[in-house]
Amino acid sequence: MSITSLVFLLVFLPASLAIYWMADDKAKEYVLLGISLVFYAAGSLRYLVLFAVACMITVAIARTMDACHNKEMRKLLLIVGILFNAGLLAYYKYTGFALATIGRMLGRPWQARDLLLPMGISFYTFKAISYLVDVYRKTAIITDSPMHDALYLSFFAQIQSGPLARYNDMKFAGKNSRMFSNGVYRFMCGFNKKVLLANVLARISQEVFGTPFENLSMAYAWLGSICYSLQLFFDFSGYSDMAIGISNMFGYPCMENFKYPYMTESVAKFWRRWHISLSEWFRDYVYIPLGGSRGQGKLKVYFNLLVVWVLTGIWHGAAWNFIAWGLGYFVAISLERLTGMPKKLKTMVGKSLYRLVVLLFINFQWVLFNAKGLMEGLRFIKRMLVPAPNCLADQRAIFLLKDNVFFIIGAIVLCFPIIPWTREKLQGNKLGALLQQTIVTVAIIVLFIFALSFVVAGYNNPFAYANF
Repeated sequence: MSITSLVFLLVFLPASLAIYWMADDKAKEYVLLGISLVFYAAGSLRYLVLFAVACMITVAIARTMDACHNKEMRKLLLIVGILFNAGLLAYYKYTGFALATIGRMLGRPWQARDLLLPMGISFYTFKAISYLVDVYRKTAIITDSPMHDALYLSFFAQIQSGPLARYNDMKFAGKNSRMFSNGVYRFMCGFNKKVLLANVLARISQEVFGTPFENLSMAYAWLGSICYSLQLFFDFSGYSDMAIGISNMFGYPCMENFKYPYMTESVAKFWRRWHISLSEWFRDYVYIPLGGSRGQGKLKVYFNLLVVWVLTGIWHGAAWNFIAWGLGYFVAISLERLTGMPKKLKTMVGKSLYRLVVLLFINFQWVLFNAKGLMEGLRFIKRMLVPAPNCLADQRAIFLLKDNVFFIIGAIVLCFPIIPWTREKLQGNKLGALLQQTIVTVAIIVLFIFALSFVVAGYNNPFAYANF
């Protein structure tokens, strides 16, 4: 079940909120856990039992570890818990890729059966590992209820595409009308991003990336790559906004996952703004345990970075283009560390040019990310850099640009923090601030109704990170 579908919007979410808030406070976690399992069943029924059993085993291991005082036994339980969850992810997501790779190396291609992924298994696995590690480190404050732990692992608002919230962040804030209204507002913002921008841009990028290489032109390829970069941002940040909104409507705070990433000053800072919860997860559970960068030799630091970025690429997908994508970020971030860029740049012109180079690099990276394979991605990038006269493709690019110029410009403008900027400028001006807030709120509601009409008309694509 997609959270932008009419069934979710008009039936599942209103009914769930009504049942949840009418329930006794002591029963709320049980009710929300039941709602989450119903949501999971609607999206991945064949794996519901597997998912429920995985949650129960993980919770049992974590609570046994929490009650255990033997250091060696605690470590053994942690290893078993991590291997169990990582093993599920490896089996369902990487078996086919591993067998195909081994087959090619041996010169005996194996046709591995493609397994249907359990819904949100990549996000669930990372939440489960962080939960186990935090319990082992004794930084997780375990409650008296195992149902709370199961709810943390299965909360339907975050199960498909995050954010990768931590166990200690899963705290019920009580009945809070302001939080609820903020949740509704945030949900509508995310819905508008997804339906009015990401879905429209997806029609362009899917057409361009689906065009045979020989029929591409430079302009057509650039249009497709830029639209995909914008599409992915509004798709994923739109989901995060909706997840945060749903969490708030049920009385739970939720961490931010995006902070205007295309405003970045460098490649390294891009990942402090994009998918923040994932970046922090790799920092806390891979990079720092490996030794991080403090008190380490240079080679060890770069080895730690290499491990993080190879794992980041593999986590995103079982294909060589994702591994190359991760290695690309490793090389770029390593070069920034080695050269001291962009700190060495003192002029505004130099800093602006470097930002442009960073955005171009990120755009090329998204091409690899979106390609069907590594060679296809490299060929697409080649077409972006090497002119190939193709009048039909150029005319198609002009037509698509003219037909969608409003949405493309709107997407580019909204990559900048326009609303926060205006809010900051109006601080101290109560009337101006109230007027700005009213205009923005009315605009969000009107656009939400407009977006809803798109969904009713059948213009609705799955999320880019759905079933991840």
